[in-house]
Amino acid sequence: MSLNPNDETDKQLGFALLRVMLGVNMLGRSLVRLPDIDAFASGMANNFSETILPGPFVYVYAIVILLVEAVVGIMLILGWKTRWALVGMGALLISLAFGQILLQNFGTVANILIYAIAVTLLLFYTKYDFYGIDSGFSPTKKGA
Repeated sequence: MSLNPNDETDKQLGFALLRVMLGVNMLGRSLVRLPDIDAFASGMANNFSETILPGPFVYVYAIVILLVEAVVGIMLILGWKTRWALVGMGALLISLAFGQILLQNFGTVANILIYAIAVTLLLFYTKYDFYGIDSGFSPTKKGA
């Protein structure tokens, strides 16, 4: 059985679409919160006041979340250091899931799991990361 010559290109395009979508999501989440970063961080600290996490830690971590989301988002959109961006996003998702478990927001944990599945799929198939800075956009290159 021979493979359709478009199969490889379709896999590369699919990888790029999902990678960029995750990047836009991460960057967008950060950008809409940055103008009122203090309110976001204070709100997070307040939300976690009934948990084992100290308020000042949550406040600082909320700011870190915004910065990580922005950096990871940009990296994914550009296809730069994609593997490390995905690992960073995975680590962020784990920490966010832990926080939501403390708050007993299990529906939100389920949503985070969907993102984690997308990150995992992209990590499984990084060989198809063709349309990004890492691959050099080479038209003769057959995958990253």
